[in-house]
Amino acid sequence: MTSCNSLPAITVKSVKSILVLLFLLFFNLGFTQSINKINIQIIVKDAESKLPVKGVLLEAEGLAQKGEMLSNDFGNLILNDVAMGSYKIKLSHKGYKILEKKLDFTTSQTLTLELIPSSIELNEVVVTATESRGMTSTSIIDKRAMQHLQPSSFTDLLELLPGGRSKDPVFNASNHIKLREVGTSDANYDISSLGTSFVIDGIPLNTDANLQYTTGPNVTITKGSGYANTRRNTTSKGVDMRSISTDQIEKVEIIRGISSVEYGDLTSGLIKIKRKSGRSNWESRFKADEFSKLFYVGKGFESEEKRLVLNVGLDYLDAKSDPRNSFENYKRITASVRAQKTWENENHLLQWNSSLDYSGSMDNEKADPNVGYAKIDRYTSDYNRFSMANSFDLNFKTSSFFKSVQLATSISQQYDKIEQTKWVQVSNATAIPNNTEQGESDGIFLTPQYTSNLLVDGKPFDAFLKAMGNFEMRLFGLKHALKAGSEWMYSKNNGKGQVYDTTHPPSPEMSTRPRSYKDIPASTDISFFAEDAITISLGKHQLNAAGGIRAMSLLNVPSAYAISGKYYFDPRVNAQWVLPSFKIGEKSFKTEFTAGFGQYTKFPTLAQLYPDFIYNDLVQLNFYHNTPEYRRINLMTYKTSPVNYDLKPAINKKWEIRTDFLYDNNRFSVTFFNERLDSGFRNGSRYQALSYKKYDNNSIDPTTLTAPPDLAQMRFVMDTLLTSYSITNNGSKLLKTGVEFQFSSKRFTAINTRFTVNGAWFKTTYTNSNPVYKSGQKDIIINGKRLPYIGLYQWDDGSEKQQLNTNLIVDTYVPSLGLEFSSSFQFLWFISDQSTLLNGTPIAYIDPSGKEHPYLEKDKTDPILQWLDIKYNDALFQEKTIPMSMNMNLKVSKDFYKRFRISMFVNRLFSYYQNYEINGQKIERRGLNSPYFGMEINLNF
Repeated sequence: MTSCNSLPAITVKSVKSILVLLFLLFFNLGFTQSINKINIQIIVKDAESKLPVKGVLLEAEGLAQKGEMLSNDFGNLILNDVAMGSYKIKLSHKGYKILEKKLDFTTSQTLTLELIPSSIELNEVVVTATESRGMTSTSIIDKRAMQHLQPSSFTDLLELLPGGRSKDPVFNASNHIKLREVGTSDANYDISSLGTSFVIDGIPLNTDANLQYTTGPNVTITKGSGYANTRRNTTSKGVDMRSISTDQIEKVEIIRGISSVEYGDLTSGLIKIKRKSGRSNWESRFKADEFSKLFYVGKGFESEEKRLVLNVGLDYLDAKSDPRNSFENYKRITASVRAQKTWENENHLLQWNSSLDYSGSMDNEKADPNVGYAKIDRYTSDYNRFSMANSFDLNFKTSSFFKSVQLATSISQQYDKIEQTKWVQVSNATAIPNNTEQGESDGIFLTPQYTSNLLVDGKPFDAFLKAMGNFEMRLFGLKHALKAGSEWMYSKNNGKGQVYDTTHPPSPEMSTRPRSYKDIPASTDISFFAEDAITISLGKHQLNAAGGIRAMSLLNVPSAYAISGKYYFDPRVNAQWVLPSFKIGEKSFKTEFTAGFGQYTKFPTLAQLYPDFIYNDLVQLNFYHNTPEYRRINLMTYKTSPVNYDLKPAINKKWEIRTDFLYDNNRFSVTFFNERLDSGFRNGSRYQALSYKKYDNNSIDPTTLTAPPDLAQMRFVMDTLLTSYSITNNGSKLLKTGVEFQFSSKRFTAINTRFTVNGAWFKTTYTNSNPVYKSGQKDIIINGKRLPYIGLYQWDDGSEKQQLNTNLIVDTYVPSLGLEFSSSFQFLWFISDQSTLLNGTPIAYIDPSGKEHPYLEKDKTDPILQWLDIKYNDALFQEKTIPMSMNMNLKVSKDFYKRFRISMFVNRLFSYYQNYEINGQKIERRGLNSPYFGMEINLNF
């Protein structure tokens, strides 16, 4: 009998059947799910140029998104594992009309969508520099503004800065940048340009190994033109902006305020240059103006499959200082090949950038063979620079702490050459030494007339390495964006240096000897930096802050130097307070306040650390006989090292306060800044007492000579020469104070016009903070000799300069006609210059034996020492003010068929210069307002 509650027995066979059924069920479900998932690639292009558009925002209803989806450098948007179905997508990008479209995704596919440029977004067309809304004062100049400006070199871009003015290009002299100052031609304040760092695609331009200076007085080729090399000398002056072409630049950031600790070895400012990258049509440019002609061609290639972009560019400039003078010109050629490769997966994105660049210039000047006796005088300066750079940027998509790693490397080799030919004449018997060590020796008599050939051979080599990491973390409830890294920079000059025939020197008064640059040690700079940036929300207020520190040291410097083995620290802090916005009418009014403080350190250059030896060749006997075999000239040579072992870096401390207002696309910003640099590099002086013999020529009987005079048989007396020589010290003091402002209106659609007003008031004080050795107020002859004393003066020179200027730019853009034009009215309201009061009474004096004594009140009446007390005319210290002047400039561009563009400019189309008086003398400014014009043609195909 069987119970009704009993269950059938489960056999092994039945268990196997159940497992098979379950496996088939889940496999079928998984397969069904996988075949319902597809992959979509959307390529976004410009409807007119057919070029990919980067940064397009994709929004799709019903599509799960992790953060914003933006198109990459190739215009690609990748959608993986998308469920089949219909989606309504929206593509948006600044400067383009929004594209909304309904798409049916039934299978994996690649779609190409085109965005139409918006003719309504007139506010996006900016033909001037814009002020960044970041935490420091930065002017941003993009390629649209550069295209409208029509520059020939980087120098022209400075017109767009607050306080900038248009200037005619000067190509027969080096161009050096000066930020936030009135400016001076005194070389003792070259720290302004030397302390401005140029960084191109993350790689700094290093000029510390530049030693291209000529020995002795330079050739004066053209009347009034100045010395050929003096005007072109760039040693310890920083970057020559003539050498930087603008045609391959995408964007420039000129940071005048407190830059990140990521950047160092600077004092004045930072110039960040980003060159063009990405696919583009062939583009060409031809520009001609009164002084120059410029040609440029470039293109961007891409391979979507290999995710590779290649950009090439070539430009050539030929300029003359005067179109009527074919004997002086400047030529520049720049070539660049840049590649970008991208690798990407779900977790990482790696981008590799590589560049190979060449930059060359030829700066020539020679005499007109039909004018003057110096028909052979000529000067040629050639500059050739080859560089290769690589950078790797690895981004971690899924890491919450480790965000990215950046590595940048570069090497560059220059081949610099100066060739100078000079016709030299001497009027009397002049000695030329033929020894390179200290002591007595016989010299040779210089040929009365000869041709001197000087070669300056320089081969600066630079290497750069930078590694940096970016991190994010939350601490005390705040999100911290951290960066930390290190830089290493190496500079060495392997050139032959000054090469010339010592028996036919460039000048008979030379105080140096030929020296190979290979003998100068290399400069190695290492630095470490760390920075933290935070954002704090306080209700509707927002506080942004960033602070960091940079540590720097100059390696392989001999231990005798005070700078050896020391680290210098630069702290920098920026803060920004964003106030809650409120509405006036229907538009929002936004206000921001920023403040920053920072310290900057710039190390000395090779020329300042290792200067040439100074040779004093004192003539002890100069016996000239009609018979050459009987002539003799004897010298006492002193070899002095002008190395200043106490030389330290130049340190600048600056702070600024800025406020920013924004309403309905109208923006106004004003910045107050203060900078103090007390340790700039300048030429100081040291003294030395040099003893030598003065042989009596009367002890020689010319009638009995059968050989040169025998010094052992001659009478002599000992004498001492008190002289000074130049050294590099930290004596330059540079104080900057000023106000910068800029107002930019919205573009009024009724007239398609925007109004921009910018300007600045600068007050700059240039002084010397170190005592100076020099002789008295005039050449005093006592007992047939010059005054044998040297005074030590507390102040040597100084001036306080001020200027106020404003620029009004009215620019109109009519897209329907392809027309763009602007008028700028540049007002220089005044510029003043006042020399600082000098105390002509020395604090000490040096006697003929070389001993130093304090200069007392009684010395002012001493028959000899009184001449050290310099009397200055009070008129020298009166303020000189030049009143208002105004220039009106015009720029016009016209597009044809979206491929062809013609532009022209006229500077000083209208000018006004107010006459003025100085010390009762009328100054009429005439002949200053001649227009300067040019035009260019752009072709894209």
